[in-house]
Amino acid sequence: MGDADVRLQDGQPCFTITPKEAARGPAIRLQSVSINDASTTPVGNVWWVMLDQKRLATMSPASCVPYGQTPEGATAKPAVAPDLQLGRVYEVHLNTRPSDSSDPTRGYLGKFCLMADGADGTNGRKLVQVKADSREWTEGVCR
Repeated sequence: MGDADVRLQDGQPCFTITPKEAARGPAIRLQSVSINDASTTPVGNVWWVMLDQKRLATMSPASCVPYGQTPEGATAKPAVAPDLQLGRVYEVHLNTRPSDSSDPTRGYLGKFCLMADGADGTNGRKLVQVKADSREWTEGVCR
């Protein structure tokens, strides 16, 4: 399992691979994205999208798949993604087809949470990446 990268784009989390993973496999093809709520036991599925297998996009750190947006020809469940809640830990699974058939990496995992960000006076939100070796990662709690 490789590392997924999550960033905030137009107010929504956006999912991709890290530059390190891209250098290792320059033609990784994205097959599906799954978002789960890691703050619940058992972990609950929030939203997933399965891409058209005839039109798989090559992954790059320069591009990302925005939460809640279904690419043309893809299938999403639920069709309309629910709003993500502040303070909850979410995990993203990027299921892929590697560029090199000898590469056993078939997926990428990342965890994140959204926190209130009133610094600019808009009561917006900021994205916090949850590190793999942190208590937040194992406990599913955003601090």
